[in-house]
Formats: sequence, structure tokens, C-alpha cells
Amino acid sequence: MTSQQVSAKKGKSVAENLIILIIIGVFMATFIYYFFKQEQHLSRTGFDSVANTFSARLTGIHAQWFMDNKPRWVIIKESAVINGEGKNKRIEMNIAGWVDVSLGNSIGNQNSCQIIWQQVLSIPMVYIKQPISAVMVNVSTRFDNKKSYLCRYSLPSGEYFDYHPSNGKVSKIQVHQ
Repeated sequence: MTSQQVSAKKGKSVAENLIILIIIGVFMATFIYYFFKQEQHLSRTGFDSVANTFSARLTGIHAQWFMDNKPRWVIIKESAVINGEGKNKRIEMNIAGWVDVSLGNSIGNQNSCQIIWQQVLSIPMVYIKQPISAVMVNVSTRFDNKKSYLCRYSLPSGEYFDYHPSNGKVSKIQVHQ
């Protein structure tokens, strides 16, 4: 093989490698584009799952309240086993049978909505490495001037859902505009 043939072969393999790298780069750029295009949708779908789990757990606790003859506190045995024993959790209920916390019963710097989250889900207030904020929103009705509140659980990206302790309703995921 002459030196001219060797250099032609090297040139051909460099050109082939360059074409392969360009194709891989195009595939990666396409994947990244579609991933970021769908990222908001994926985040919202996952947070919707968290809201559904929250709602389902509330319904289960409410059913337990009925089965226990409507007590002020419901005792739930957690599925997580600590040191070989199941742990019982005491959950505060309101007169309508929904998870609620007395306004004077806040622990440390936690507000009532954070305590409700912990009682219902027993998981940290974090979703995909984003903190979930819990805000208590005061609501008063026009007809009987009764004051109540709702808990708004939201992500920094703007998605949120509301929980109304007075009636147990959990809203669909909404987005701050």
C-alpha cells in the first residue's frame, strides 16, 4: 500500500467519523428539544398524581372516622414499620369528619396546612427536588360571616391544588397565571 492510498483511507475514515458525530449530535438536539417541550406537562401530570393520592388518603381517613363513630381523633396504623412494629398515627378531625388542625395547634414554625400534609401523606413536602409550599388562605362566606380557611399546596412553577378542610374537597391542579 502506497502512502497516497494510506492517506486517502485515513481521510475517508475521518469523514465517516465526522458524519457519524453530526448524526449523533442531531439526534441529541432533537431529544433535548422534545424533552424540554414536554417537561412542563410531565411535571403537571406527576403533581396531579400527588393531588390524587392526597385526596384518596383523605377519603380513607374520612371513612375510618365514620367507622369509629365520629371521634375527634382518628388513629391510623401506618404501613411503614419502625423497629419491627407498626406505628400508630393520631389524626385530628373537624366536626364534619375531615382532617383539620386547631388553629392554635401549630407546631414550631409549621402552619396548619403543613401539619395536615404530614398527617395525610407522611412524606416530605418536596416533589422532584422542588419544595411544595403550603399556604393557609382565609375564606369568609357572605351569608353567615363564618370564617374558614383552605390549604393551597403549590410548586414554584405555579401548579397548585387546594384542600378545603370544612368539606374535604380537593381541587384539580391549577396554574397561577
